[in-house]
Amino acid sequence: MRTAKFAIASLFYHKKAMVLYTLVSFFAMIGLIVTFALIDSLDQVLDQIKDVLVTDDLQSKVTNEIQPITTLYHHLFYLLFGAYILVLLGFQFYYQLHKRNEYSAWLTTGSSSRQWLGMQLIEMWVPLLMAAIAAFTLLMLFQPYFQKELLSGHIFVLDRENTSSHIWQSVQSSQNDAFGITIPQNNQIFVQNVELNSTAWLSIMFQSTRQAILILIAAVTSITCVMVSGHCLYWRKKQWKNQLN
Repeated sequence: MRTAKFAIASLFYHKKAMVLYTLVSFFAMIGLIVTFALIDSLDQVLDQIKDVLVTDDLQSKVTNEIQPITTLYHHLFYLLFGAYILVLLGFQFYYQLHKRNEYSAWLTTGSSSRQWLGMQLIEMWVPLLMAAIAAFTLLMLFQPYFQKELLSGHIFVLDRENTSSHIWQSVQSSQNDAFGITIPQNNQIFVQNVELNSTAWLSIMFQSTRQAILILIAAVTSITCVMVSGHCLYWRKKQWKNQLN
């Protein structure tokens, strides 16, 4: 309880740094939620397409055509997540460097380095959760626009890869012409023919938000533990050397 109180007080004391961290986390959260929503909704598109294909061979062909799109979305995730990790590493390094005097004062009160680590984790978790709540609330308020932009994103990527035409050709090569007309050659019609009701979209939103929160919490916790532990060891070792001299 004492550690939590000190952590909240530190948040207000270092409010400029925390505002910057919260903003970075907010945009990272938005980006990851959108990326996961793209991946999850594409899976729903693929599942509905498979429902009209009667053979495993056709389903396999469609999966192979969609795979480059899925890979592209995963690359987008790696890009966003990697950028956030780099920013977080830089932020933690300079933030802990700035707090070295606070750490020395913390030790003089009889508190342990483990309690200091706990305080730093709380300082990182609170703004991150605030950013997650803000991002989710914003996307929910503008859910119709969000859905429209997600579908537009799918259409843009499908146009880039000419996916629907490839799927249509794969189906035509394996089935008669009458069956082939169930797969549109136009990417916009191809995506818009997929029916995702409000319940499905809500499920995608919750699932994407949960994934983004878990991944960012894991990243923040891991990096904070490593950086804070490293700084604690360094400053303790430096203090011991000064005492010996």
